[in-house]
Amino acid sequence: MAAQQRRLDSVSANLANVGTVGYKRGVTASHEVEVERPRGKVRGVTTLAEVDFQQGNLQRTGRDLDLALHGDGFFAVEGPEGEVYTRDGTFHMTEAGALVSEDGFSLAWEQLSGVIDPVGLPLVIDEAGNIRQGIQDVGRLRVVDFPDKSVLTKDRNGFWSAPRAIQPGPSDARVHQYSLEESNANAMEEMVDMISVQRSFEVVARAFEAINQTYERLTRPF
Repeated sequence: MAAQQRRLDSVSANLANVGTVGYKRGVTASHEVEVERPRGKVRGVTTLAEVDFQQGNLQRTGRDLDLALHGDGFFAVEGPEGEVYTRDGTFHMTEAGALVSEDGFSLAWEQLSGVIDPVGLPLVIDEAGNIRQGIQDVGRLRVVDFPDKSVLTKDRNGFWSAPRAIQPGPSDARVHQYSLEESNANAMEEMVDMISVQRSFEVVARAFEAINQTYERLTRPF
């Protein structure tokens, strides 16, 4: 029952985020475990919530500060308590010329060699994340990756973070200007999963009802 509840939670979240930029769908996976008991080891199965980091489709928007990643990796952003990571490339420019996320967090840079003029020429961003404004090299955005993404946790605003002891490595992802990455959750597939989960709940409920009826018959006084 708990396994089906985890699956239902994942499917519900996926359906709610079908239209969320850069969203990665949640999945559940069953793993065999071995538990130590007084009489020896017992094998069992546990169901864990995991994340499907598969690439989402790129949607061209025509907006120069919309950026999408194609490949494994994340945009690094300066959060209130340190660096956090996102696939949502909906960025904005402040009056001071800083590039920020939807939440107002500044983008992190690998190299910052120039200053952005907020009323100057449009920015040109190449696939490596290098930014130019006119003839001036502004710098290169920090795009990183984690070989083991299971170490990442997501906050309620959709930003990923890693334990302090784990540092990200370089990413081979390509930056696409004028585009955003769509959610990799598919509404139709999630609805099919939702129906499957509901049927599983019904089967379990009927099984419990049958057990209760059998128990009542066995314990009924003659």
